[in-house]
Amino acid sequence: MSEIIPLFEDQGRAGRQKSTAAESAQVMLMLGDFAFSADSTAYQQLSREATWRWGEQERIGRQSLMQYTGKGARTVRLEGQVHAFFGKGVGPLESLFLMGEEARPLQLVSGSGEILGWWVITAFSEVTSRFLPGGGHRNKTWTMTLKYYADNLSEP
Repeated sequence: MSEIIPLFEDQGRAGRQKSTAAESAQVMLMLGDFAFSADSTAYQQLSREATWRWGEQERIGRQSLMQYTGKGARTVRLEGQVHAFFGKGVGPLESLFLMGEEARPLQLVSGSGEILGWWVITAFSEVTSRFLPGGGHRNKTWTMTLKYYADNLSEP
């Protein structure tokens, strides 16, 4: 019996370590210094788009051929909501807007730490659908579009 108790204690410690790691892994995505997280500015939808360019080569008396001319810029679109009384409220959206105003590439890093390269903000929109007494924002729905810039800033 005394041999079994330490096994249960070790399993309990391992379970607590896993839950602590899960609790600290609240960041969903980092764009520059801005953290998208479940307790502040989370996104509910992430969509990704990639394009490939093909040029048409006309031929006399024959069907045209398609020629691959390269990749288009990858695009990521984030959509989310913020609420005045949850987490950091509606304030962080101003930071996202100002990041777009800076017009510079920002590093994108996944919540697991994977570096996804340098991206630029090409569009940002927000809609307030409910207001507090006095006109304050109760909640906002927002959308941001990012386009891929480069893996490395020194070699775009």
